[in-house]
Amino acid sequence: PCPKCKNNTHFVAESMQVCEDSCEVWVECICGYDPTSDNGSRLESVMGGTGEENVRLAMEVWNSAIG
Repeated sequence: PCPKCKNNTHFVAESMQVCEDSCEVWVECICGYDPTSDNGSRLESVMGGTGEENVRLAMEVWNSAIG
């Protein structure tokens, strides 16, 4: 669950191009909390899609980031 609001079911998948050949994909809580924003642990993806596989991997990164 989100350490800020305790939500554990509603998250938003985001994607942003960070250089010519790479995008970052991450999830954030509906309250806006994102534990990956400061630690550089976001999922890197060439295409930056927010499909099922990337979202699953981004949730694994989220879980790892909150410990």
